[in-house]
Amino acid sequence: MKKFLVIALLVVMTLAFCSFANAVVYEFKEFAVHGFSIDAPEDWTVSNEGEGKFDKDFPGGVVYMSSPDGSTSMTFLYASSEGLDARSFAWFVAGHIEEDCSDPVENGYGGYEFSYTENGGKINIQTRHVGHLGIVMKSEYGFDDFMPILDTLVF
Repeated sequence: MKKFLVIALLVVMTLAFCSFANAVVYEFKEFAVHGFSIDAPEDWTVSNEGEGKFDKDFPGGVVYMSSPDGSTSMTFLYASSEGLDARSFAWFVAGHIEEDCSDPVENGYGGYEFSYTENGGKINIQTRHVGHLGIVMKSEYGFDDFMPILDTLVF
């Protein structure tokens, strides 16, 4: 029984280290004065250039992350908490999407969700407002891939 527990512990530790090995830590120390860091899967693209729909109205900068196939992306914007809350941030983002867009609805996790149609397909959006960051998650399939990434967010 002891051997089994030791082997099980080694397998769990190995899997844990493998999952961390597939992530890259990105630090944005100067982003909007306050900065942040986040882990991204190593095959994702990370840049300081966004999609252009709404990020041009945020002068503090933008950090854009995208999956290899482009089906999911996350945009971090400087969204000072002064005068801007989660609801107003969601409505701001929805207002800058030119396609037919649904109204943002609170999702129960402190954020808002809405969708729009792009090139005949449904695109889902989830927004969050955390500290000085406004986060926009865009996906064709859902938001499960984002949660482990957001758990690594450090200010």
